[in-house]
Amino acid sequence: MIDTPSCRNRLWLLGTEPGAALVILLAPTRHPVRVAAADAARCLIAGVPRLFGTAALSPTRLQHRRLVLLLDILDARLAGASTREVATTLLYPWLADIPALAWTASSERRRTQRMIADARGLMQGGYRALLSGR
Repeated sequence: MIDTPSCRNRLWLLGTEPGAALVILLAPTRHPVRVAAADAARCLIAGVPRLFGTAALSPTRLQHRRLVLLLDILDARLAGASTREVATTLLYPWLADIPALAWTASSERRRTQRMIADARGLMQGGYRALLSGR
């Protein structure tokens, strides 16, 4: 692992013998995250400036906000919060006084359930899609 001020690079070394050949596999061009990561590794090893910025390696502001929200939802659920408690504390605080019958039939309840399912999916391996650029 090689850390630089802008990112962390993990390289897989197949051999450690002095003078061993170095091979960098180029990423498929349809995956901008892989292209940016391969370019960053190539430039790090060659000691040259990168062609691409680190923007491809980072989520957008909207993606960042959603991921933080999903992690907050997951934390709340793991702490024992109900679906309604998640909704009224994290998503819809103005619905705290809504009657139970109205809550049961609301679109906000269904969206909260979807967000909880997304958070659980992220925990159960969905994060790997983030790492692969999907």
